[in-house]
Order: sequence, then structure tokens, then C-alpha cells
Amino acid sequence: MIAIYARVSTEEQAKHGFGIAAQIRACKEMAKGEDVLVFSDEGVSGETLNRPALEELRQEIGVGRISTVICLDPDRLSRKLLHQLLLTEEWERLGVELCFVNGDYSKTPEGNLFYALRGAISEFEKAKITERMCRGRREKARQGRVLRDFSIYGYDFDSDREQLVINHTEARIVCQIFAWFLNPPPGIRGMAGIARALTSAGIPTKRGAPKWHRQVVRQILANRTYIGEFYQNKWDASVGKVRLRPQEEWILIPCPAIIDRLTFARSQLLLAQSRRRSAGNGPRYLLSGLLRCSSCGAPMKGRLWGNSAVYSEEPGVGCGLRVSQAVLDEKVWAWFCTEGNTAHFPAPKGELERRELLRIFVQEILVGEGGQFVVKTF
Repeated sequence: MIAIYARVSTEEQAKHGFGIAAQIRACKEMAKGEDVLVFSDEGVSGETLNRPALEELRQEIGVGRISTVICLDPDRLSRKLLHQLLLTEEWERLGVELCFVNGDYSKTPEGNLFYALRGAISEFEKAKITERMCRGRREKARQGRVLRDFSIYGYDFDSDREQLVINHTEARIVCQIFAWFLNPPPGIRGMAGIARALTSAGIPTKRGAPKWHRQVVRQILANRTYIGEFYQNKWDASVGKVRLRPQEEWILIPCPAIIDRLTFARSQLLLAQSRRRSAGNGPRYLLSGLLRCSSCGAPMKGRLWGNSAVYSEEPGVGCGLRVSQAVLDEKVWAWFCTEGNTAHFPAPKGELERRELLRIFVQEILVGEGGQFVVKTF
């Protein structure tokens, strides 16, 4: 039996008009009237092998039902050269002939070279398209434009102005969530209690779900968008899994605030205390996770150096800066109190509460020789 495989991604369909039907028609012409089985993946990237129709085709080949596979072009099979070669080797081993409408693939040294070159060019082209798109999105973000609808509860996306605008119905619920969290009424305690109260009141989530979960409430309480700070270019999904980018790569997009900064800061302190109760003991040092060398940019951590505690870079990393932990802690905390950041909060009890309060306002601290420092605040 002859199999036809066709694929198109959403991006290609929108930009270039590639269609599944046109690919299948061209492949059927090559089959010259023979009976065929069609396998097609629509709106699926060619950078992964995890495609429903492709997996089904591989299963059919594995049980011996397919003798020939016809595809419009090697980049329809895959956008990655390694995946193209993997599929080719797998199918040849099972005695299946692979044919392309655009380009003849023969099992000769010259044919293998030509096939590999086409695959490499296709992979390069895809990488360049992705890079150009990412660069374009970053430039739009730097111009203060919101790239898409991020579905943030309390806001709507104005596609004409490319901005977040307040959804006043949802904004009232956001204010209620913060009020309940800071001053819980009888019967509503903690994030789980708030979730149950919202569910009982019949208030839908942003997705329209009837049930609220504790984690959704936590995400709202921790979201800086509600104080007018919406960040883009914060997450990187280019390496196959989503990871948080370094903070210096984030792009701030000012937006209308729903919650005042003091209310938000008090909520972050309660959240930090909640995390501490769940996780047990926190980091030992006041400035852990905040310090970076102002000269080389290497992160600095608290550690013992002989009989003294210091903040230093990892051994063999950076320029070797090392400062006294006790002295730097005292200097930074004195600066923090002088700035008036502690005026609206109860006096912290112990190092962990000081650390939690510090992180509400401080994003990063750059440290230089002699313990000189510069603070980046949110």
C-alpha cells in the first residue's frame, strides 16, 4: 500500500498559503492512480516528531502495511535534519521506499548528500524564521505594545491599541481577593478558602470554568500586573521547554493598576510566610539570591570562608570578589530601613522575616570592592 504524508504548520498556512489539500493532490498525481492511505498533520510544527498522523504512519509501517511513502518535500516530513535522517533510516530498514514530489531522492552517495543538504537548509531556514519572529516580537514589546491576549484576570486585551485595559467586573473580584487574603472574614481563610468562596458565589474564572483552585488564587496574589507592571519576554520556550529568562531580559510594559503597591506588598509578605511554613527552613543568608558582582556580573552566594561567613562567587567563576556577609547585611538593611520600606509593616522577627520583607521591594543588588552596592528595586 502507498501512503501519502502531508503536513502544514499554522504559521505556514497563515503566511504562505500552504495547504494540506494541495500537497495531497500533488502526491496522488505521483502515485498515478494507485490506492493510497493519507496521513496529514495540520497546524503542527515540523520541529517535533510528536505528531498524531506521523505516529500513526510509523505504526502502519511497523506492522508491514505500507510499501511506499510519498511526501511533497523533505521539509514536510520534518524541519530538522536529524529527524529526517532518523525517519529515512527507520523506513529503509523496514523495506519502505520514500519518494518526494519536489526532488528525487536516490539511495546513492550523491542522493544521500543532496537529501542531507536539503534538510540542513530547511532547518536553517526555520531557525532564521523563528529568530526573525522573536526579534520582531521583542521590538514590539520595547515599543510598549502587548503582543497578544495573555488572559490575565481583571484585564481585557485591546487588539487595536495592543494594550491591556481593565475589565471592571473582574477587577472588583481581584480587589476582593486581596482584601480577603489580608483581612479574612469569618468562614474564608487562606487561598483555599478564597477559592471555595468564589466557586460558591458562582463567579467564573478567566477561562469560564465554574471552579476556582487555590493555585489560581495564588497566581493572582503574586502577579505584579495588578500594580501596573506587566512583563514581556519573561519566558523562553525556544529550547523545547519553558524556562524563566534572566530579569535583565524582561521588558516592562506599564498598564493600568488595579491594586495599590502597599496592599500588594503586604500580600507578598503573607505569601512568603505561607511558603516558609510549607517548605520549612529558608535560606540561611539575608541576601541569598539577590547579589551579583558589579564588575563581572557573576552571582554571589553566602558561604563560610575559614571561620567567617562571606558572600562570594563560585570558585573558579568570575573575578573572585568576596565581601563580609555580616557587614554587607548590615549596610543593605540600614539602607532598606532608611528608604522607608519597613514603615507600613510589623517589625520583622528574625532573619527569615527580614529576608522576606526585603524581597518584596528589591530585585537585585550589584556589589563591588569594599562592599559598595547598588540596589535595583521593582
